[in-house]
Amino acid sequence: MSNPLQPCVLLVGGGETLCAALDAAGYAVVSVAEDEDFYALIEQRRPAAVVISAASPSRDTLEHLALLNRRHPQPIVLFHDGQNHELAVQAMRAGISAYAARDLPPEAVRSLIEVALLHFEQTRALRKELTRAQQTLAERRWVDRAKCRLMETESLSETAAYERLRETAMRERVSLEQAARTVLQAGASDET
Repeated sequence: MSNPLQPCVLLVGGGETLCAALDAAGYAVVSVAEDEDFYALIEQRRPAAVVISAASPSRDTLEHLALLNRRHPQPIVLFHDGQNHELAVQAMRAGISAYAARDLPPEAVRSLIEVALLHFEQTRALRKELTRAQQTLAERRWVDRAKCRLMETESLSETAAYERLRETAMRERVSLEQAARTVLQAGASDET
């Protein structure tokens, strides 16, 4: 029986050696065969990481990992003999966080998984930051277009056009972007 305080890892296709190394490294191990559907286990157990050990993971396994990464993003570590460069490329495209040689001592296994966890969280934070930056840029484009419209149609300075947008947003209790969209939609309906 595993300790509920131990972080859980889902071991896909692993042998007894890797299972023992993960256990010795302090992980609660849930083993599953490579050809089993492991989505339910992931939803039920919420593992800290997925560890795959396969001599040559099948294309189906890599496709499952890509789907898994989209549906349940989490660190995925692949233990492999390192002989197949194409497999490494496919694994990285599928969302594998780390790719390592098999038969590592427990300390190295734990370090590898911890690095994969940290790398995964860092990548997730960067993606969120990128999404926020893209949203901010899109909002700014709407505001800039609306300012241009107000400058052209009402002969306002850029500062005055911005103030008009800001006042409209405050008065109507909407975001600056929504006020800009309203100005642009009103201008478009005036043109038709």
